[in-house]
Amino acid sequence: MALAVIVVGLGTIGKTWLNDYAARLPKNVFVHAAANSKRLWRWPLPSDWQQQTVPMQVQPAVVAEISKLYDSGHSVAVLDLTASKEVSRNYLSWIQAGAHIISANKYAGSSHPEYYQQLRDALQHHQRYWLYNTTVGAGLPIQKAIRERLDCYDAITAMEGNFSGSLSWIFQQYRPGDKLSEWLCKAADIGYTEPDPRIDLSGMDVARKLLILARDAGWSLQLADVTLHNLVPTALQQIPVASFWQQLDEFDQAFEHWRLQHYPTAQQFCYIGHVQAMPDGSVKATAQLQPIGSDSPYAHLPPGNANFIIRSRQYQQNPLVIQGPGAGPEVTAAGVQSDILELLKLL
Repeated sequence: MALAVIVVGLGTIGKTWLNDYAARLPKNVFVHAAANSKRLWRWPLPSDWQQQTVPMQVQPAVVAEISKLYDSGHSVAVLDLTASKEVSRNYLSWIQAGAHIISANKYAGSSHPEYYQQLRDALQHHQRYWLYNTTVGAGLPIQKAIRERLDCYDAITAMEGNFSGSLSWIFQQYRPGDKLSEWLCKAADIGYTEPDPRIDLSGMDVARKLLILARDAGWSLQLADVTLHNLVPTALQQIPVASFWQQLDEFDQAFEHWRLQHYPTAQQFCYIGHVQAMPDGSVKATAQLQPIGSDSPYAHLPPGNANFIIRSRQYQQNPLVIQGPGAGPEVTAAGVQSDILELLKLL
């Protein structure tokens, strides 16, 4: 049975996957269509697709294409290569129409427990698969390691890592005496941050990734349970993004005040997410900037690389450590391709 692929999201990751991997799919897999927020096109994309700005109702068009393919006997996979909460709310209708889902979008995996459970119930009822290995670590085998531990009747006890590619890149290079805003601007210039960098600086990206892994480990958790360290001062959190870029002096002053008040002698920092099962059965989760010493596993990582630590009942004193590129369109696109190949094995 052939697998038809519908790509949703034609930004950096979507373009990278289409350019580098669409032509390398196995013979029984083909790209059927691609869509952005404005339109859906049958594959291949027309040469002038970026100039075609007349909007259409994309979500009904995606569902209609899924239904046609499914009714004609094809397996269907929708690749959600967006960073859109709105797109993630379409998963239920995609599953009901007959699609499997491969996601680089973190919103569904970190959604409200009620919606998350609805997704899990729909997947089971319709016998569909949902693969999302690129939502954490850009394709590093973190979720695979968790599944293997659970399959071996082990129990995860704690997980931590430098989950944010942008914050990791910034703080792997920032040192006291620097203006933090200078490294932030450099990260933005090379595309490492969101268009509004306060999304990265808020720690919410780290919290969402923590939540995804916690749920994979079988823990009941929601975003409100994660204690967040927002690096953006309160006065700059709600202003327009253009105004934020114009007030970086205030951003730097607020950060320096925090650093000197809490860690005046620290020479290096890392934004670390940590989640742990407590003896009373609760789960504690934090996402915060921490000082690190030269002996820290985070201290000598190449800029942009990630380090993840998984402790379990069997790997308590000597934990599992997974290191590698933790961000970037190339490794994310490769991770999406890996999920497609994994889906083929499951079908």
